[in-house]
Amino acid sequence: MNQKSRIGIYCNPKAQPPLEMLNQIAQRVKLHGGTLILYYPISEKILELGADVIWENTFRNGLELAQLVDVLYSVGGDGTFLGTVPFVVEGQIPVLGFNSGRLGFLANVAEEHINVAIDAWFNLDYSIIERSLIAVKRPIIDGVNNQLFALNDVTIRRTDSANMLSFNVKIDELFLNNYWADGIIVATATGSTAYSLSCGGPILAPNTPAMIITPIASHNLTVRPLVISDQSIVKISVSGRSCHYSLSVDSASYKIPTNEIIILEKSKKSIQAVVLNNHSFYDTIREKLSWGFDKRN
Repeated sequence: MNQKSRIGIYCNPKAQPPLEMLNQIAQRVKLHGGTLILYYPISEKILELGADVIWENTFRNGLELAQLVDVLYSVGGDGTFLGTVPFVVEGQIPVLGFNSGRLGFLANVAEEHINVAIDAWFNLDYSIIERSLIAVKRPIIDGVNNQLFALNDVTIRRTDSANMLSFNVKIDELFLNNYWADGIIVATATGSTAYSLSCGGPILAPNTPAMIITPIASHNLTVRPLVISDQSIVKISVSGRSCHYSLSVDSASYKIPTNEIIILEKSKKSIQAVVLNNHSFYDTIREKLSWGFDKRN
């Protein structure tokens, strides 16, 4: 068995596991002589359901994962892919996303392409691209100066429906703007196809060395999203009538007092994403956003 044969599987532990996809993946991996290592909560759910999926071992955290696998298959939607970040960021384990959801920019291997994707992994017919992370240097959360990482975006927004917030934004200590808005998004190139896009932000190719600052429902209609260098440090001060605001780092949310300043910068760490050689980012956006589906083409 070669070192590319140890396959980790991660699914959203709060959702029903996609059993048909997991069984198909397990059978194809076994056909190549590989072994499956499941995220422990998923293995427990499979046992409870009495499903036919077969695996050899389990992992509970990033340290165990780094010792046991060569690649992590994320099986679910883009949210599931984002959930792999805490597990793979330290050990730099590559991630391949299988889509059991709807859209799928990160989890872009469709169910009908499972066998093709697994064959490509074992035949080394793929490449690895680095997807950058935003590091949240502050605030202090739960009494600890935590280092949080966002693959998609960091979002700051109001916690109630009544009061607009003011966001004073500096880039490399230079004043940018004071945004009166419901919230503000700082997105990576990866996150350009997520929340930022729905708020009017541009799409960036994943390897673009940039971040996007996108206001949410800005009170000033002339304010537009801004693309900045990912080497910049972004500092955001929040003020308003509310005592707290919500800080979302990908899918994790925290309640932060308004006197706390947010400091964001590109992390020195990154995510290693597996890209099949027969598929590109441009294929994905054409398919997912229905570009070209026009009767004039």
